[in-house]
Amino acid sequence: MQLLWLAHEGGMSGANSCLIEYMQILQEEGHRQWLVTPSRGALSERVAEMNIPVSCIPFYSWTSVPGSPPLTMGDRLRRWLRNKIAQKKMADLIRDTSPDFVLTNTITTPVGAYAARRTEKKHIWFVHEFGEEDHGFTIAGNFARGAGIMDRLSDKIVFNSTSVRQKFESYIAPAKRYIVHNPAVMPPLEPGSIGSGLPSPAQKLTLIMLGQIAPSKDPIEAVQALQICREKGLSFELNIVGKSDQPAYLLELQQAIETAGLQEYVKIPGPSPAPALRLRENHALLMCSRMEAFGRVTVEALKMGLPVIAANTGGSLELIEDGVNGYLYRKGDPQDLAAKILQLQRDYGLFDKTKIAEAARREFNRSNTALELKKVLC
Repeated sequence: MQLLWLAHEGGMSGANSCLIEYMQILQEEGHRQWLVTPSRGALSERVAEMNIPVSCIPFYSWTSVPGSPPLTMGDRLRRWLRNKIAQKKMADLIRDTSPDFVLTNTITTPVGAYAARRTEKKHIWFVHEFGEEDHGFTIAGNFARGAGIMDRLSDKIVFNSTSVRQKFESYIAPAKRYIVHNPAVMPPLEPGSIGSGLPSPAQKLTLIMLGQIAPSKDPIEAVQALQICREKGLSFELNIVGKSDQPAYLLELQQAIETAGLQEYVKIPGPSPAPALRLRENHALLMCSRMEAFGRVTVEALKMGLPVIAANTGGSLELIEDGVNGYLYRKGDPQDLAAKILQLQRDYGLFDKTKIAEAARREFNRSNTALELKKVLC
């Protein structure tokens, strides 16, 4: 089977990490693939290393931030013209490669879907985000309008969690809805590789936040909670590991740490090339996102045996079972998050870290994702 993928950027992101894993699985199944990105970057380089062809076709997204000033007529015309050109180039590539399916790996652009319609090819839309609830944008100027267009232009629509599927259910025909979970591939477990040792009441509790540093991930709420924990005598360290594309927000976070007087306890070391190793150095993961679509980082932590304290929203509700593999706290309530952190310190010995890791690896893996992909591509 020949598959033509479209990604929203040439660099790496959560959705593109999933895309690489999907492409690896499908390549092992014998499928031929091609990738289109709007620019070159780490994603296109890694896919090229897999001996999968990559084409670069620039386009604009159809996302907008509610409340933002409207685009000028000149900007609208420029975007419309660029995307018309992109649709034509994409259609030409479809005719040249003759794929069985055109697959769009993001809700941020309809270019692939329109090109598939233009060439009478089947189109599958992979949805990795809520949009407004997590990243603060909507599609096509209005979510209902955008979701309706997605339904009309797609033969199947794939969601990464039940929570995301539920948001789209009013707009997408039931027969078109599928779920494919992220495999969140991690290194095999080895002796001594499951998390950090049991913290005693006198021992420092080491915590980690992993992923993009952005308002949607809300590390400031973690800082506020840890200020409360510090006042109650907790000894801890938090490492906020990841990249930041928003200098103003990074400065706001640093100022929040200073205001809380936590400079010695909260560190921002930057991105890590080996997240699994960073997870192993800690007792637990904090997931404070305002609305996590799936929770890839959560699954990665669970696969390494770490309990997770997560906000009670989105995909985290599907991943975390209170007292079994972590705790859920009331989003927007630093007091409740602080209470859960203190409870973690008290009850850490109740978590069976080996069982946490084994359960996550049974549920989220390449084999299960391969079966889900096979149902979509039948």
